[in-house]
Amino acid sequence: MRDFLVGLEEGQTQYYLTTQDLGVSPDGRPNLMSSPCTELFSNGDFPLVPSIIGNLIPMNYNIWMGSTPSSSTGTSSGLHHDYHDNLYVLLRGRKHFRILPPSAAPSMLTKGEVSAV
Repeated sequence: MRDFLVGLEEGQTQYYLTTQDLGVSPDGRPNLMSSPCTELFSNGDFPLVPSIIGNLIPMNYNIWMGSTPSSSTGTSSGLHHDYHDNLYVLLRGRKHFRILPPSAAPSMLTKGEVSAV
């Protein structure tokens, strides 16, 4: 985390940060969040259940931050599937989402075999 923040302060223009390693609690359950989310929550910088999500129950909290130098192609997160609901927050610029129906799976150029949709 320190290297990431130093890079930002020094004006680094290409970066990526993710918080995927959630760990397990002493009773064997997956943790809800990991660093830096735990520190942000402990400091009161964000609520455990934001009012915008209504009655949804958070399964985990992750942060993805990334940037590339300005270009005509911009930044891409690539084709992927998320298992949990997402709340996407864009701080600067714009993001285009292409959401495909399950019926499109046979037409995708996947790496490996699609076993189920």
